Amino acid sequence: MRATLLAACLISSAANAALEIDGTEFVFVERGQTLRSQDLVGTVLDLGNGLSVRIASVQRDTDDKDIWWHRFEVLGEKGWQDLCEPDLEGLSRGFPLAGDFSADGRYLATPGTLSLTCSSGAQGKCVRFGYAPFKRAAHGESLIAHYAACLRMVRGDYCGDGEATTRDGTTIDIYDDVGVQQPATGADFHFEAGWTPEGAVCVHHPRIPEHLDLTALAQSCPRLAGALGASCTESAARERGAVLFNRSR
Repeated sequence: MRATLLAACLISSAANAALEIDGTEFVFVERGQTLRSQDLVGTVLDLGNGLSVRIASVQRDTDDKDIWWHRFEVLGEKGWQDLCEPDLEGLSRGFPLAGDFSADGRYLATPGTLSLTCSSGAQGKCVRFGYAPFKRAAHGESLIAHYAACLRMVRGDYCGDGEATTRDGTTIDIYDDVGVQQPATGADFHFEAGWTPEGAVCVHHPRIPEHLDLTALAQSCPRLAGALGASCTESAARERGAVLFNRSR
């Protein structure tokens, strides 16, 4: 089962009912009554095309009040089973998110669409990092571009074509210019790359050299050929339009 399920609409048994997404919560409105995710525990959502998902439990995040963790289940050969794979904390959880994702990993803020997003994947991790597309930074800046750039960064998708080059469990230090994240690592971490929704704007060093070195990156992504190695600094990345930055070992 894919970690993310996309749907253009959610189907209700009542013609005048509506199911919307508010942050990371479902909001169901029918005949003047409003139910939110916690009220919908045990409900089976029909996502169309014969696909149904049950909301097994809902719990608010202890650190980020804007995140409501849902345990999603799908009906398989052995009964109801977790939709999401366990994250690094061993929990199978996720949440709904307005918008969807293209085949090459781009976030699309398309009205009337939603995704069920798991904490074990980049889509969920970037919300936890503070870059939820429904939030704004301290001075009112939209975080949609930061969220889209974070997806590329977490996956090590330098070229922005949907090809991940990282390894699960690899630690990276993420920071930005809008006050969401600050650099917080020691001397063994060095500037890696600057990022936009299209991928990296320059790369100082690949995160996992055995997966991809600078020579191979220049060949696979010609637009980066002149922006690799020592010339890629934080200031150079900023000049090239980066909205996120990261360091790695």
